[in-house]
Amino acid sequence: MFKKKISLLFICIGLSCLAQEVDTDFRKKYLEIKQDTIQLDSVPLNSQSFKVLNAKKIAIPKSDYSIDFYKAILIINSKKYREIYVEFFRLPDFVRKIYSPFDEKLIIRQNTNEGKLYSLTTNKKNTDINLFEGLETRGFITRGLTSGNNQNAVTNSALDLEISGKLSKNVTLKANIFDTNIPIQENGYSQNLTDFDRVFIEMFTKKWRVKAGDLSLKNSETFFSPFVKQAAGLKVEAKVTDDLTVAASGAVVRGTFNTFNFTGIEGNQGPYKILGANNEAAILIIEGSEKVYANGTLLKQGENEDYTINYNLGEITFTTTFPITNDMRIWIDFQYAERNYTRFITYEKAEYEGEKFSLAGYFYSENDSKNQPLQQSLTNDQKEILANAGNNIDAMFAESAFLDTFDENKVLYRKVTNNNENYFEYSTNENDELFSVIFTNVGHNNGNYILDNTIAIGNIYLYVGINQGDYNPVVRLIAPSKSQMFIVKSALNTSKKTTLNAEVALSNNDQNLFSNLGDNENIGLAAKVNWQQILIDKKWKMISNISHEYAQENFNTIQRYEPVEFNRDWNILTNDATKNYFKSEFNLTNLKADYISYSFNNLNYDNGFKGSKHRLKSQIKSNNTTFFVDGSYLSNSSPIEDNFFLRARAKAERSLKKSWLGSFINIETNSRKETNTNQFRNTSHRFKEYEAYYGIGDSTKIFAKIGINYRNNDSIKSNVFAEINNRKTLYINSKLVKNKNTNLSIYANYRLTENNFTDDEKTLNSRIIFNQKLFKNFVNMSTIYETSSGNVARQDYIYVQTEPGLGFYTWIDYNNDGIKDFNEFEIAQFQDQANYLRLPKPNLRFIATQRAKWKQNLTLNFSSWRSQFGFKKVLSKFYNQSFLTVENEQERIGNSFQLNPFDFDENSLVGLNLNFRNSLYFNKDLQQNSFTFTYGSSKLKQQFFIWSQENSIRIHQLDYAHKFSTFWLIEILNKVSKNTLDTENFMDRNYSINSYEIAPKLSFLYNKNHRFSAFYQYKNKENQIQNLETLAQQKFGVEYFLIDKKQNQISANVNVFLNDFSGNTNSPVAYQMLEGLQAGKNYTWNLLLNKKLNTFLNLNLSYFGRKSENSKAIHTGSVQLRAIF
Repeated sequence: MFKKKISLLFICIGLSCLAQEVDTDFRKKYLEIKQDTIQLDSVPLNSQSFKVLNAKKIAIPKSDYSIDFYKAILIINSKKYREIYVEFFRLPDFVRKIYSPFDEKLIIRQNTNEGKLYSLTTNKKNTDINLFEGLETRGFITRGLTSGNNQNAVTNSALDLEISGKLSKNVTLKANIFDTNIPIQENGYSQNLTDFDRVFIEMFTKKWRVKAGDLSLKNSETFFSPFVKQAAGLKVEAKVTDDLTVAASGAVVRGTFNTFNFTGIEGNQGPYKILGANNEAAILIIEGSEKVYANGTLLKQGENEDYTINYNLGEITFTTTFPITNDMRIWIDFQYAERNYTRFITYEKAEYEGEKFSLAGYFYSENDSKNQPLQQSLTNDQKEILANAGNNIDAMFAESAFLDTFDENKVLYRKVTNNNENYFEYSTNENDELFSVIFTNVGHNNGNYILDNTIAIGNIYLYVGINQGDYNPVVRLIAPSKSQMFIVKSALNTSKKTTLNAEVALSNNDQNLFSNLGDNENIGLAAKVNWQQILIDKKWKMISNISHEYAQENFNTIQRYEPVEFNRDWNILTNDATKNYFKSEFNLTNLKADYISYSFNNLNYDNGFKGSKHRLKSQIKSNNTTFFVDGSYLSNSSPIEDNFFLRARAKAERSLKKSWLGSFINIETNSRKETNTNQFRNTSHRFKEYEAYYGIGDSTKIFAKIGINYRNNDSIKSNVFAEINNRKTLYINSKLVKNKNTNLSIYANYRLTENNFTDDEKTLNSRIIFNQKLFKNFVNMSTIYETSSGNVARQDYIYVQTEPGLGFYTWIDYNNDGIKDFNEFEIAQFQDQANYLRLPKPNLRFIATQRAKWKQNLTLNFSSWRSQFGFKKVLSKFYNQSFLTVENEQERIGNSFQLNPFDFDENSLVGLNLNFRNSLYFNKDLQQNSFTFTYGSSKLKQQFFIWSQENSIRIHQLDYAHKFSTFWLIEILNKVSKNTLDTENFMDRNYSINSYEIAPKLSFLYNKNHRFSAFYQYKNKENQIQNLETLAQQKFGVEYFLIDKKQNQISANVNVFLNDFSGNTNSPVAYQMLEGLQAGKNYTWNLLLNKKLNTFLNLNLSYFGRKSENSKAIHTGSVQLRAIF
């Protein structure tokens, strides 16, 4: 008996140990799904007790996912399941371990020769330097200096480096560093170029991870504080135990968060202007930080998705296949560069997750350094204004004028006293007492000044009288702020069917660190508790969720935590009050993904708002028919309103053998009445929407879907609901052909909006994509055709002076008045003249347009006939390539459609980008009597703030190349062209130039790395309008090129220009014809040396010089050291 007890004891101990071992290998993970393929672990998994649960912790059918237990890879539809829970066991160590009868470390490999070799002579080669031994590297670093007798010394640098690999057995390094002080783009807002640099360094092991540089800090674990912040700093994560994880980060924030919303304009695809938190128009949106919603639905970015965004201009444009209507509510969450103060951020967290209990704490702090302002230098008086303003932003204004010295690159004013009124007046007199003044738009007829004129370096404002204008000489002061959040959350699984969650958050939000006024309103508290219970767990599973949320009036979050349309869903005008929100939900689901959900929610604010909402949502699939219904009823009241809000959506879809059909209905009635008068408020609305559609094929491959939609919108007129408009929509979406040779897809959306109080509207969005390969790639054709409506901005620019050589434009004072006019800036032909950048100002004026676009590529490749004989053999030497693009924007008048992209009606043409080019090759790339004939035609029409401009170019060009006697190559270029420019307000810039050019060139090719050339070029240009300028130019030159065995490179050339010019040389037309040179004799010379110092270091020396008859020689030299990894 005793032995039996002892045996039983050992069995229990063994089972207990085994249980402990199993517990060690058990894993439970929460995953946000961003891609279909997920690596769950680094070791094989046990196929037993493997579970995948959805966001509601309901088991996902095995048919919806696949799992490779050996590789620990899960494949699941990321679009259908955004969040999942995974529970699994890893295979134990004794299963994963590799067993062998011998110790492999002691086995000596057999080699043919194990002896050591000795050398009596020195035959070692110089070892190459390896800066990153053991790591994979790619990129370069450069440092350079440019100087000359026509410019000051300018330094430039660039770094682009990628590093990856193992620092040790357990430590892995990844790094990506990009930094440059060279302007990245020709046109852009004046921002610190570090906004474009990127630095990212990461080191990690299985237990810890360190990230430095550009970080994306985010929190999706808490209810009250979800956020995503782009910052530059340091982040450290460590796994203390299997259950405890800690992390800390500190960084400088790259921008501030804002939400901007607007209502779409019927048929207007954009662009729409996005404004900052203080209605700033000139903002730089941080790339990838935006989330765009339409009617509460998150949209996708991309030319083939829903929208595109211009981060530099702060403008969003919706694609042709996402039609915009006048009842679309657009919300945009984004982060934009804001450099008023140095802003620091710290974020720490500690998370413990046990088998049944979890606890986590989070602390977030974002703080402006009030003593380190960046874009504003605050005086003591301005700090006093902020101290007295408290949290009232309307009181944060100060006078903006200060004494300044005369500078031709500034817009300056003098102070004038007239009729006992003191005001500022624009002045260019350097003897005046001058002021630099900033004007701010304070609203219509709230200011004393108007915008009088715009010149190349800025705006000029004019005094018109008290409250007769829109601007005042004041500047808005930006107060430094602080935002902090502390959160504690916990979860308790009392049983397999019961889960309790709780979260408490404390916020500290100080909107003005210079002021103590209103600091008693800084701190706010919020809390939420949630109880989830599995009531039934059989073929049908019923789960209940009951929660209560409390938030004080002063509670402020980092970014919005409520749904994007929370206020609309509850008929809330403002939610600046203490909140109590009770939610209860019951979900009934089965393994076929059918579900029935009922919820009751109650929302109260201490300002008197009370609301109750019932919601029923269900989806049932019976045989081949799927039914969906979503209905809710809201009853709410407040001291000023008594409302109800009814919403219902229903959908039925029937799957046939090779097709499907369905119908959809959407109804809303929002009745809002004033409590005292029982009269409808204007915010009441009602609409009914019906849709039916039919589809054939497979929507993931070959398909066609056609549908019709009807919607009518009602609003309040004379205290009753009356129809405002109704809209009929007919659409088709298809991919008719898709194979290796042919691809055809068609999309069209036609809408007719009948307005009862305004003119009717018609809108058409369409896109056709056709790709075709014929006769074994003999013909390769690609066609894209699009139509839509939108608008074109009247783009406004200013020119800002930069360091010499770092700009793109040069200023020539054609009228010798010392004022930088718009028509006096030209694209610099030489680097030392490139002293200005052209920066776009915010687009605030748009012209409604109808767009039509056509893109066509056609290639005829006869090379497949090279093995043929006769006429086909001759044709095999030819190759033809054509490219055509037309983007036509006509001013939209009434309900006109612009379906023809080749309609260039000057009376309505607003914008045009036409480019056609055809090249016919004979013996392409062979240099054996090789000919290329090119015909090109382009036309560009643009809208600017104070003028429009149209430029057209047409060319006929013949190129000939022939190599003979092994070493000689002759090349001849012959070109006839016409270049026309027509501007609306600057007649002196208009020209129509006919040009003829011939350029023979003879080269001696000692080998492919050694070449000497002599060339001659003759150009004849004649302007056909206005002053009838003419130019006969002869160009003589030689050039030499050498690459030696060590890849050192020398390149040199000398050119002589003989310019016989007739006309005014100090004019825009002359600059265009002479291409930046002067009349008479001109000389240019250039020398480039590239020396390879070692395997990774290059030295670049360049020198450029030029001289004309009436000017001194201009010398420009640069030295650059470049390390290549």
